Amino acid sequence: MNISEYLSRLNNESQEIFQRSINFKEKLGVLHNSASHIYEFSEIISDKQEKQMLETVSAQLESATYTLTLGLYRQAFSSLRLAFELGLATVYFSAYKLEMQEWFISKNDIKWSKLINEENGVLSKRFVDAFFGECASIVEHYNSQAKLTYRTLSEFVHGNHQTWSEGGIKLIYDDSLIDLYLEHHEEIVKIILFIAVCRYKLLLTEELKEDLYFIPEIFNHIDEFRFIFGQS
Repeated sequence: MNISEYLSRLNNESQEIFQRSINFKEKLGVLHNSASHIYEFSEIISDKQEKQMLETVSAQLESATYTLTLGLYRQAFSSLRLAFELGLATVYFSAYKLEMQEWFISKNDIKWSKLINEENGVLSKRFVDAFFGECASIVEHYNSQAKLTYRTLSEFVHGNHQTWSEGGIKLIYDDSLIDLYLEHHEEIVKIILFIAVCRYKLLLTEELKEDLYFIPEIFNHIDEFRFIFGQS
């Protein structure tokens, strides 16, 4: 079998998986809406660099989902992790502009350990207290969730044994991995949006809050969020 035949066979297998995947319209719709929420949040940010980064996060989430529908599950989870890192880094860099500029000119890297550092990271009490003190007491939960989610996604990136047994090395449809992806996709979006609201809370005008109508819907369990969006 020559290379053209080999790649054509893989493409046919992938397209078969795609046709099965798109039957889950409701699940795929949820994923698309979540990614669009990140984009909509980027629209209220005035800083061009921060806005650009969040737009990229949204695009990366959409790209990860498309990869998922093709049966490229390992690549989908890897892309999801990248979107997660970039989303938290956007908020982190918004408070550390020198590091952001160094990142834009390739003189600085995004370091996960720094992002979720319990003392000074973006999901630390210190960080949240500076912008939305009322939520400082609950950020620890999101820090823990971020670590757990990142750990799972990293298993696919690093090729842990159980991820090969789940995803295999062939193009095989697996609805359990679609469900796992959906779970982590939703968790990532919630964490990014949570810390984004905390970071930009002081900048939210009544007009901008109207554009973020989905925030009180997603976080209706957080009294502080409901209050600033005018809901009881």
